[in-house]
Amino acid sequence: MRPFGRGILPESQIYLYDPAETDRQIFLYALCTGHYRCSGEYAVSRQSYNSFLLLYMASGEGWVMKDGRRVALPERGFALLDCYRPHAYGSDAGCELYWVHFDGPEARRYYELISARPGMQPAHFDRARRAVTELSARTEQDGQLIEAPEVHRLLTNLLTEFMVDGGRRGADGQDIIEDIRSYILENASRDLTLDALADLARMSPFHFSRQFKRYVGVSPHTYLVATRINTARFYLASSDLTVKEIAYNCGFSSVSSFCTSFKKNVGSTPMDYRAAHVSAPE
Repeated sequence: MRPFGRGILPESQIYLYDPAETDRQIFLYALCTGHYRCSGEYAVSRQSYNSFLLLYMASGEGWVMKDGRRVALPERGFALLDCYRPHAYGSDAGCELYWVHFDGPEARRYYELISARPGMQPAHFDRARRAVTELSARTEQDGQLIEAPEVHRLLTNLLTEFMVDGGRRGADGQDIIEDIRSYILENASRDLTLDALADLARMSPFHFSRQFKRYVGVSPHTYLVATRINTARFYLASSDLTVKEIAYNCGFSSVSSFCTSFKKNVGSTPMDYRAAHVSAPE
């Protein structure tokens, strides 16, 4: 559909969605998306438009009003607005702009989590750009609106890019701790001592423990035990391995230490857990 309005150039497009009520209850859904080319007269100001708005400035420059402040929206920049509140955006010099109004059961939570982070920078710029442009580009190519589950996938992928650090992890040890956490997940059945993990991280045991708890939220030992317990829960519920076999395969030094740790973390014995999660044969 060709949009109209001050500052919107003729080659612009807008796509209106009408999600079914069941889709609105389950998915992140789009209300409308647009691919605009605008002159310097383009501006939008509203008291409310019940949705959230993600903007991508493909070329040129623009601005947004957020929390009562006018903030620059540079070329290749993104912005996220809560349109349940008064908001405004536009361009003083012309631009090419992609945008999507969206909502859904978890939309506000996404907005709050992204807004709490410093800046509006995606972990992987090309992925974010492709997701926001695909919401319009595929419609332009196909002549049909994208189905609700696919819109949900695109929106989820897009918003998640602003919630993870990707390759931009800090140089203060977070990247090293993430590598050690991955190592623990892959090698939980081995004898992983604090000293050995600290050596891998090239830190003293004391400094490694502090850094690990800072970024992960628990001590290395607690994380290792939790990983082993979660692995044991999987095998108890989905295999016929004995408790002894599971205990040793998950890295516990004895059956008694496994049972004690399992009861402490899960609240039941391994056998009681298995009985509660495995269906009796018919």
